[in-house]
Amino acid sequence: MSITLINPPEKRRVWAGIAESMSYGVYCFPPLALMYLQASIEKRTAHRAEVYDAIVDDMDHPEFEKQLDRYDLDFVGISTYTHSLPDVQLTIDAVRKRNPNAHISLGGPHPIMFPEYAIQLRGVDSICTGDGDDVIVDMIKALDDGKSLEGIAGLWLKSKDGQIVKNAARKETKSLDWQVWPDRSRTRFRDYWVPGAKQPMVTTAITSKGCPHSCPFCFTYKKQYRMRDIDNILDEMEHCVSLGITEVFFVDDLFTPNSQWAMKFCDGIERRGLKFNWGYKTTVAGTTREQIRRCKEAGATKIHFGVESMHNDGLDAHDKHCDTDDCHRVFRWCREEGVRSVAYIMIGGPHEKTRADVEANLEEMIKLDAEYAAFAIYTPYPGTESFEHGARLGLYSADCWDKLMKDPLCGEKVPVCWEEHLSRADLLDLLKLCHRRFYFRPKFIARQIKQLQSPQELKRLADAAISLVKLEFTRTQSAEAPV
Repeated sequence: MSITLINPPEKRRVWAGIAESMSYGVYCFPPLALMYLQASIEKRTAHRAEVYDAIVDDMDHPEFEKQLDRYDLDFVGISTYTHSLPDVQLTIDAVRKRNPNAHISLGGPHPIMFPEYAIQLRGVDSICTGDGDDVIVDMIKALDDGKSLEGIAGLWLKSKDGQIVKNAARKETKSLDWQVWPDRSRTRFRDYWVPGAKQPMVTTAITSKGCPHSCPFCFTYKKQYRMRDIDNILDEMEHCVSLGITEVFFVDDLFTPNSQWAMKFCDGIERRGLKFNWGYKTTVAGTTREQIRRCKEAGATKIHFGVESMHNDGLDAHDKHCDTDDCHRVFRWCREEGVRSVAYIMIGGPHEKTRADVEANLEEMIKLDAEYAAFAIYTPYPGTESFEHGARLGLYSADCWDKLMKDPLCGEKVPVCWEEHLSRADLLDLLKLCHRRFYFRPKFIARQIKQLQSPQELKRLADAAISLVKLEFTRTQSAEAPV
C-alpha cells in the first residue's frame, strides 16, 4: 500500500490578515505535521510514506496535478486548514480523479475544530479529530489486515452511502514524548526558510501543542497545553545539527510557558555542547531580561513577540496582560542584549475607529524599534469570540463560514477584516502604508545591509522585497473570496 501525505497548493486560500500572494517570499516552512506523521508511520509500520509538499515550489493546481501522477495514491493524508479549504477540495478532487479507490483522510486544525463539516466534504473517507500520530498508524494496520476502521479512537468515517460513523475521541496524553521526531534528511530541508533567518540552512520544530491563553481573536486549537520533555527536544536538535542545519525556529504558539522552563532548556543546550542558532515565539507579558540574556548565551538570535497593538486600549481588548511601557521595555532589552526582535501587529481591530487610530498605532510601533514587523489586518476567524461579536453586530452573516465549510468552492463571501469602522479598501491601503513606513525606512535598510552574513540571506531579503512590491499591487477584489 502506498502512503502519500500531501501539503496542498495555496492558490485559492481565503485571504485573511495579509494577502497570501506575498507570503511565499517571506517564509516557506517545512510541512512539520506531515513530517511527524511520516516518521511515526515508518517507525511503527512496515510501510514507507512520502510527503508531497506543493508549497515549497509555489505550485499552482495544474502543476500540482501533473506531479501527482508520480504517486500511486492508495492511502492519502491531506493537511487541512480552514482558510485553505478551497485548495483542499481541489486536492481531494484531483486525487479521487486519479484513483477512485484511494482512501482519503484529512488531518490538521480544521477537522479538529470543525469535524462535523470536515467529514462532509466531497470525496473524503475519514478525518482525524485529534493527534494523528497514533490514529494514522492504527488505520494503516487495520487496512493492511483488511479490518474495519470502526472503533479506532480519534477517527470519524464516511461510508460509501454517505453514512457517518463517529468513533470515540482518543484521549490525549499530557506529555508529547511519544512523538517520533522527523527525519529531515527525507525532505528538501535546504529549500525551506523562515523570516529573519541568518544561517544558510534553517528548519522549524515544536516543543509544545496548544496554547494556555485565550485571546479573543485567536484561531488556535485551545485544548490541553502539552509540552515535550527537554531532553526529547534536544535529541531532535542533535539530529538537525548532524545534518548541517545551523538554525531552528520553534513554531509553538507559546514557546515559553515560564522563564524557569526557558532557563532549563538553555542549560540542556549547553550541557550537551550543542551549537546552533534558534528563535521562538512568546508574549511580552512574563518575559524577563534574564530570560532574554540566558537564551542569547545558549544560541538564541531572535524572539518573536505577539504584541498585536501599540495602543493600551488595544492591548486590553486583545487580553495581552501588558501595556505599551512593557512593550518598549522588553524590546529595549532585546536590543541591549543583542537579540533580534520581531513584532506581530494587527491593524483595524474594533478599537481602531479611524485611519488616524491606525496610523497612531503604526507610529508607536516604529518607536518600538523592532528589527522586523509582521503586520496583518484584524480578521474575525470562525469559532472565535471576535467572529461571534461581529455577527451580533450584523457585520456579516453568522452562518457565512458554515456555507463555505460545507462547499469550499461555492464562492461564499466570508469576512476577511473588521468593517465596523473602516472599509476593506481602507484597511488594505493602511496595510500597505504600514509596510512602506516600516520597511522602507533608511534605518531599517542600513541595518539589514550591515548585518548581511551570506548569499542565502541576501536572496531571502530580495524575495521579501519582491513580496512587498506584490502587496502594493494587491487589490481588494483579490482579497474578498476564495473563488
